[in-house]
Amino acid sequence: MPKRSLLLLLSMLLCAASASAHVDGARSERERAALHDRIVLKKLDTVLGPAMKANDIQMWIVLTREYNVDPVFPFVTPDGTYPGGRNTYVFIETGGSRPERIAIGSHQWKQGAPFFDRVIAARGDDVAKEIRKLAEQHQPKRIGINMADQTSAADGLTASMRDWLQRALGPDFSGRLMSAERLVIDYLDTRLPEEEALFREAAELTRRIWEEAFTRKVITPGKTTVGDVLWFIRQRCADHNVGIWFRPDIRVQRRGVKFDPSEVAPDDFVIERGDVLHLDFGIIYLDFHTDYQKHFYVARDDEKDVPAGLKRALANSNRLQDILLSEMKPGRTGEEVYTASMERAQADGLQAMIYSHSIGNFGHFVGAAIGSFTTGPTRGLRGQLPLRLGSYTSIELNTKTAVAEWDGQEVFIMLEDDAALTPTGMKWFVPRQTEWYMVR
Repeated sequence: MPKRSLLLLLSMLLCAASASAHVDGARSERERAALHDRIVLKKLDTVLGPAMKANDIQMWIVLTREYNVDPVFPFVTPDGTYPGGRNTYVFIETGGSRPERIAIGSHQWKQGAPFFDRVIAARGDDVAKEIRKLAEQHQPKRIGINMADQTSAADGLTASMRDWLQRALGPDFSGRLMSAERLVIDYLDTRLPEEEALFREAAELTRRIWEEAFTRKVITPGKTTVGDVLWFIRQRCADHNVGIWFRPDIRVQRRGVKFDPSEVAPDDFVIERGDVLHLDFGIIYLDFHTDYQKHFYVARDDEKDVPAGLKRALANSNRLQDILLSEMKPGRTGEEVYTASMERAQADGLQAMIYSHSIGNFGHFVGAAIGSFTTGPTRGLRGQLPLRLGSYTSIELNTKTAVAEWDGQEVFIMLEDDAALTPTGMKWFVPRQTEWYMVR
């Protein structure tokens, strides 16, 4: 074969391999890093300034250190940034088109322009001196730090780091320190329009993994255990080079067996024909966490379809989804949406629970929550937060329905699907489950 033809063939094979990897949902590390940098830089340029002004914070200090990284740190720095021994990221509202951004500390690689206007190399006590200089130069009235009672993503500052910062600033500026909780919420929960397609990509990959797991390729009734399925899921995540933010779990409902929805099946539990399987599963991909719950029916030998009673049970949870989504509008608080939705569900005769939560860069994210699995109405800040246009919510809920084919036994249908609040209403990232998955 001529050399030129051989090179052309090799090029075509490489392109085919690259395209196949993308179809499988596994973007290259290089692509993922580029996407991270593009999104973070745009949010620093366009979202952070309005968030600081809305919360009347003139200086925001993010302190972090290796092995104890502030949750906000990845979302204010470029991909691959090392947190160092006591690195400090300072954002200063100066009246310009965006806040000034300054990085202080060690390991300065990739921390320069366009992410930071200045990078100050310093270690130990010199970091403290540089922070004090900035405070003296800009004289902020209010200095935000990441301490929060109710938002873990905004609570990254440790007690020892806070003590160190107070010594660095001195008593005058230390008296101006305040919680940046609402600033962090506004910054993280404000989504860019282009992020919706990236979250959808993560959701599609999540769907492909669960659909592969609950087939006869993986499950042999009477032999396969819950643990076998869960380890298959975890291995597929590793194959795609995506993370998991909680251990996936499976619940099993079986005719004639008492069921507690708060308990998961042990790994050695053997899956049998006639079982109703419930999966709770989410991945970490492209800086997003997904969160989904799906139901599967393991058909008996003589069954070609799911029992009608189980179909009605699924339809009841779909009805609850419809009610909830119709009540979710920008500006309404989580508590308001919960109350209105539950009143309508009860009027429809549904035995319902709603416990939906914000989702995004973390699984249980910083935005509004709608209800609680344990308390019903959401307590505290999460329930008081308004729904934000463009933000994402994990629509998590359940209904229980008496199933005639199971001698009137009540079956729980626990669904969870991620959705975005758009100008035309809530939109699913991938189609919700309206029909049973069957393992034949």
